[in-house]
Amino acid sequence: MKWKKITCLFTIMIGGLALASCGESSADTTPSGQFTSTDLNATGNGEASNGTVSESTASLVSGENLAVYNDFKASSSDFEEITQKVVEFAESSTVCVQNYQTVYQTQFTGRGWQTTTTHTLYGWGSGVIYYKALLTDGSYLYKLITNEHVVASDNSCVAGEGEYQIYDEKYDTNLSASLLGSNEENDIAVLSFVSDRDYSAAVFEKSENIKTGSYVVAMGTPIDLAYYNTASYGFISKITSSSIQHGATINSGNSGGPLFSMNGNLIGINNAKLSGQTSSGSIIEGIFFAIPKEIVTESVNTIVGEEEL
Repeated sequence: MKWKKITCLFTIMIGGLALASCGESSADTTPSGQFTSTDLNATGNGEASNGTVSESTASLVSGENLAVYNDFKASSSDFEEITQKVVEFAESSTVCVQNYQTVYQTQFTGRGWQTTTTHTLYGWGSGVIYYKALLTDGSYLYKLITNEHVVASDNSCVAGEGEYQIYDEKYDTNLSASLLGSNEENDIAVLSFVSDRDYSAAVFEKSENIKTGSYVVAMGTPIDLAYYNTASYGFISKITSSSIQHGATINSGNSGGPLFSMNGNLIGINNAKLSGQTSSGSIIEGIFFAIPKEIVTESVNTIVGEEEL
């Protein structure tokens, strides 16, 4: 089995030189977070019982159990409304981060060795806005968090520093962004950009509200720009000092995107998935990871040189 960083990087063939991708996009893109209702009025063989509750299933819908079931039916619509509000806020604070690089190629021609350069979209990931300040001209200064591996270049054919842009599907435009700094060890980077568009700034969840079993929403741009700001849903499976394991589906391109609590607050930055096979040949799926808020806030404050979080 192996770990995958999930930024979406292209493989570019130039005269026999290949720019290797540091992400893969092979997972299922079926939306997650959909509820499947269970019909309690069914017989043991799965056939409809015409509304008759059999003696064997009567205990499932009697007394306190019936009250719990009815409470769930009543609250599920409220929960769905809450989820929709969280997704709506996540959409307003999440963007796609594009990494443009100048790639050079040296090859032998009839005139000897020639070097050419190409400015190209090297890859992309996701990012979440955490800082918003109104400027004197009426526009806003924004700062966002993403993964270090989203903005990095790990290929020897890349010349100089990258150029970063924020893609906005709603306006179908790119906004120029500046890299303020990054922390490779913690896989965190901070970018800034200016826009007259009114984005939202996410705030971090209280630590006491982040627990195993808590429901979460992931947001980002997996696989392709056609899936800009796709939401997925799950719950926290395990929490350690270095990671939050969860079940909200993330794929290549989700790197740097946010993981939100059901309060609409940020609890981590998505950065990896576990994939491959076990030694016995079993397929590994549905194991996703985010960087916890403690590491994120410490990294961001160090990068910007002040306690913004």
